[in-house]
Amino acid sequence: MRRIGIVLLALLMAVAADAQRKKVGLVLSGGGAKGVAHIGVLKVLEEAGIPIDCIVGTSMGSIVGGLYAIGYDACAMDTLVRCQDWPFLLSDKVYRYNLPFSEKESTEKYLLSVPIRKKGGISLPSGFISGQNIYNLFSDLTIGYHDSLDFSTLPIPFACVASNLVDGKDVILDKGYLPLCLRASMAIPGVFAPVRQGGMVLVDGGISNNFPVDVARRMGADVIIGVDVQSDLKNEKGLESVTGIIDQLVSFLGIQKYEDNKKLVDIYIKPDVTPYSAASFSRDAIDTLIARGEKVARSQWDELMALKRELGLEESENKEKPRRNVVEMDDTVAVSRIHFVGINERDEKWLRRQVRIKDHSLVTRDDLHQAIAELYGIGAFSSVTYRLCGMGPEYELELILRMKSMSSLNLGFRFDTEEMAAILLNSTITHRDLRGSRLSLTGRLSMNPYVKLEYSLGSTFLWRFTLGYTFRYNDIDIYSKGDKTDNVTFSYHQGKLGLSDIYYRNFRLQLGLRYEYFDYDSFMFSADGHSFYVKPEGFFSYYGEMRLETFDKRYFPEQGLSLKADYALYTDNFVTYDGGAPFSAVSLDLQTVVPITRRVKLLPSIYGRVLIGNTIPYPYLNYMGGTLEGRYIDHQLPFTGIRDVETFKNSVVAGKLNLRYRLGRNHYISMVGNYAKQEDNFFDILGGDDIWGGGVGYSYNSIVGPIDFLFSTSSWTKKLGFYFNLGFYF
Repeated sequence: MRRIGIVLLALLMAVAADAQRKKVGLVLSGGGAKGVAHIGVLKVLEEAGIPIDCIVGTSMGSIVGGLYAIGYDACAMDTLVRCQDWPFLLSDKVYRYNLPFSEKESTEKYLLSVPIRKKGGISLPSGFISGQNIYNLFSDLTIGYHDSLDFSTLPIPFACVASNLVDGKDVILDKGYLPLCLRASMAIPGVFAPVRQGGMVLVDGGISNNFPVDVARRMGADVIIGVDVQSDLKNEKGLESVTGIIDQLVSFLGIQKYEDNKKLVDIYIKPDVTPYSAASFSRDAIDTLIARGEKVARSQWDELMALKRELGLEESENKEKPRRNVVEMDDTVAVSRIHFVGINERDEKWLRRQVRIKDHSLVTRDDLHQAIAELYGIGAFSSVTYRLCGMGPEYELELILRMKSMSSLNLGFRFDTEEMAAILLNSTITHRDLRGSRLSLTGRLSMNPYVKLEYSLGSTFLWRFTLGYTFRYNDIDIYSKGDKTDNVTFSYHQGKLGLSDIYYRNFRLQLGLRYEYFDYDSFMFSADGHSFYVKPEGFFSYYGEMRLETFDKRYFPEQGLSLKADYALYTDNFVTYDGGAPFSAVSLDLQTVVPITRRVKLLPSIYGRVLIGNTIPYPYLNYMGGTLEGRYIDHQLPFTGIRDVETFKNSVVAGKLNLRYRLGRNHYISMVGNYAKQEDNFFDILGGDDIWGGGVGYSYNSIVGPIDFLFSTSSWTKKLGFYFNLGFYF
């Protein structure tokens, strides 16, 4: 009994001593990417056994500090920052395979898109980036802490700082929803959209208090360890980039408070962050910044040991490292119920049928990401985030949706050597964004201009009824084996009724009726021993179109495939053509990507078009040539080495191999080989004409679209061709 009493007395004395020792506060400054240096400092503090009793951070310091406060140790955060796709996180992009098919067709086409308010007028965003992806990362990393909390109850008490644009004052965020507070603290004005909360418009805390030592003092810290990753003021050479200017502005705005707070620090740790900026999230930069944080902290080891002695701790005594008591990244969580927040009851019932996560089910992180990406990809929401409320083992899942108008004004521009400059203008007006009508007007200004008017009705996810009209003016030079033979000018009118336009994720099926009128000046045309009397003529056709597309990128895919299959039956009176049997056209296009190495990809494709019938009118003959399919004529087939539009026989089948090598991140070298066969009868195609072509090209994936240079030739034209393109294809 006496021994037990002695042990209890010793424990009580230890608890009392710990309660009486000075309280240590850790302050982590803002600095964007430079803030990863905090992780290196934390490694040394853990090794030294320095107890941390409270943490305060701003911007990137708030993110590192908040994660540390809930249980992530320095090694866990080191792994986290190195494995992130930072370009994706610091954007609002959705991986392409998560987009609805309707969005796949319209993405990467316009240089500028401006939303139209539902009550009229255009709406400019409050930031270039809404913060969708980084916010959901914060949610991923803080599962188990999604309820509204007092941050003093976290494993390590925590607070972060944001700035209120309404009054210009700093706001101490020490309670509430942790991921939202982290998001508010790092919202750089003009870059990230602000967080609106309780009448406040919250942005990056670095504007008003980038080194919040005073906050740690108010939380009761007796000793302050301050880690400062703020850059020194720059000279004119350091102000040549947007990030450099933002860094300088943040430094100026809070410089007086920053200087005052530095005087309150007991151990001041300042890693060398030169020449890095707030946007230096490259792998090499992260490695260097973490190493520099560790190096400078280790150089102050004697100060840390002196602090331990001041706290009454032995130098050899190491405090237990924080445990990562949050849900692991690849864990499965049990969801009892799903709640949709921010939409009406009618839309909620409909969305429940589309989202694959159900009540009373096991949900993985991938399931959550998939559901969020698909909802956000619709384009009807400015943000889609989630909360897993409760402490487990079952959680209630909240999907938080913020509606926005899907109506927009859009502008596209491109230049190439085939058609010179082209401008694409579009206005889309949507009523009931998720399930309702949509009116779209598109105009193209170019050598071959067109206007398209389309009305559709139905759901964004599954099906739509479409009604459209197109007017196009064509001025086309027709060639024969590289020599110009004709110039054809005509007006084209098309009325289109999509009776069943079915969308399902990466798949689309459309069945419908179409009327096309070709307003030619009458002329005679002869090719391959056949003569055509070309005159103004109209055609009714029944058509079916199938599309399957899983490319991860539209222009430079690294995985996935694309399959297109079309069939149309043509008449002049719904039943016959020219008093006889109708004629038809079948086309197929299959493209895929075969990875050879991380940088080398082989892109094989096979495509062709077959005409069936005794009499094929001039507008529907097979045309092949140029770099892009459908450039001048909807059914025009591309062929590397045939620069211009040429007519071919009723059956054309082509194969293409593109060996592409990626230099750096956005530069590509390509070697392309094309081979085609043509014959009037498809079943005799193997004995038809052989056509060879090939080329060598360079491409750059720029923010304004692909920049392409291509030199090519073919056995058909026996001429060297050159093609240049700048801008997205349309």
